[in-house]
Parts: sequence; structure tokens; C-alpha cells
Amino acid sequence: MVTGNRTDKRHGDRMDAAGKPGYRKSTAAGRALLILAAAIVLFAAAGCSKKPGGNGTGENPSSAVTPTAGLPDSSNLPEDDGTEPALRPEAQAIYQLQTPAQGDLCAEFVFANYGTIRVRLFSEEARKAVENFKTLAGNGFYDGIKVGRVVDDYMVQAGDREGQGVSGTSIYGGGFEDEISEQLRPLRGALCMANLGRESTNSIQFFFVQTKASVVRSLRAPLDNRFHMTLSQYLSEAYGTELDDEELAYYEVYGGAPWLYGHNTVFGQIYEGYEVLDSLMKVKVTSRLRPNPPVFLETVRLFHYGEK
Repeated sequence: MVTGNRTDKRHGDRMDAAGKPGYRKSTAAGRALLILAAAIVLFAAAGCSKKPGGNGTGENPSSAVTPTAGLPDSSNLPEDDGTEPALRPEAQAIYQLQTPAQGDLCAEFVFANYGTIRVRLFSEEARKAVENFKTLAGNGFYDGIKVGRVVDDYMVQAGDREGQGVSGTSIYGGGFEDEISEQLRPLRGALCMANLGRESTNSIQFFFVQTKASVVRSLRAPLDNRFHMTLSQYLSEAYGTELDDEELAYYEVYGGAPWLYGHNTVFGQIYEGYEVLDSLMKVKVTSRLRPNPPVFLETVRLFHYGEK
């Protein structure tokens, strides 16, 4: 069961300092609690919006695997051989994690001194977000911009020219609505729209979810031991998002930020370059979580999978 109603206070997509880089050296339990705290306060970095329940907009159920197809089992995890979970053969049963098909629209992000990330774009499920991104990227808008935010164990955000984490103007002349699909989740490697925490405030900023599955699993123990809450209860009370154990299994197996479900449009998914995403987590950041020295997104190139 998944719904996306949010009743708590919301933040804008310009994020103020809320954590210190040094928390990387915390104990496992303390680290998990700090991640929870960061997720609450740093929701601003990704933005969050209240959504009605249901399937959302732009969904194409006929071409997508249903949410229960290929349901992951977080109680029987495969041996960790260093393979990214989303790139394992069994992940192909999940629509969002499937390798792009011939001709699918994709995007290539080249980060200076770090490497290349390639993403499959979901034009049918997130039509307006993809069209906005495609037009801006095609006009070179994102070439040479600074990465605006890096939040350890959470996300990498970019989109505005100066890397200040401020909103801008979309191709539609203002903000546009969110497109939430039950087929697309803020899993690790998801490319999402940032917003102002209100309806129709998507513009130019985007972010990659970086949270690993081990981090999501580590949240359960401190919630239970210190607050006597389950992860499902926490997400419901803090974000108004109802995720049962079957849905949480996606995040505990493949990683991601379940607190973002129903609040941000997912319009792409990494299929190549997870190691680059993780390397970006190692940058030094300021108290406002901006890379210092700056990290630049050299180019964003659109292409159709399998075509030169």
C-alpha cells in the first residue's frame, strides 16, 4: 500500500545548513539517527509536496511491471559480492530498474574529474518533467553548472546555474505539477525533481538519490530501540507517507529514500555510473553542504539507447 499524503511542515528547495560533514564518523546507531534527522531537516534539498492518494499522473500500467511483480525479499538478501543490487539479474523484474530498451530516451551526465552517469528517462510516466529536462538540457542550460548540494548517504542536487540551490523558471513559464507513479520510486539511483514543498513548484532543479540499502536497513534498530517505532510508523508520522513492509522491501534491497515517495517526481533511473554517484559523496562540503572546492557538471547529453 502506498499513498503520498503529507501533513507536516514543508521546506523550500533552497536548503539551509542542517548537519555537519563530520557526522560520517559517528557510531552505526548514532549515524542512523543522524540520517533520520538529516532526512527530516534536509527534505528541503529535494523538496516535497503533498499528493493525493492513487496512481498519480502520467502512468502507463500496460507497459510497466506491477508493484508486486519481482517483489524483493529483504529477509533473504543475496551475498554481497560488490555488485550494485539494481544491476543484478533479478532486478530486471522491476520496471524502474530494467536496462533501457533499444530507442529509449536516455541522458548522460559528465561530472568534471569524477566521471559519467547514464540515466534512462521515463517519458511516459513523467511526461512534463522529462520534456522540461530534455528541452533545458538540449539548449545547454545544464552544461558547466555547479553541483549545488551533496548530502552524505542521501543525495546529490544540481540544476541552477550558480549552484546556490535556488529555484528557477521551467519551460512552462513557472512551476509545474508533480507526476507520481506507483511504478517509480525514489530508489537509489533515481533522478528526481526538486520542488518547493507545494503543488506545482517543479522548475529546473533535480537530484540523484544515493542512499544505500544498508543505510535504510540500519534505520530500523535505532527507531525501535530509542523511539519504539517501526520504520513504517516513522514515515507515516513524519511524512504522512504510508509504506507497508512489502513496499519498504524495495528500499531495503535496492536502497533509496522512502521518505520521498509521493512527494517528488521520479523521472529517471541510473543504469550506469553508480560508482560515480558514490564518489561524489566523498567531496568536502561547506556548512551549507555545497561542495568546496566546487564540483562541475560539464555536460548533459541526450541520446536514444543503442543509437550513436
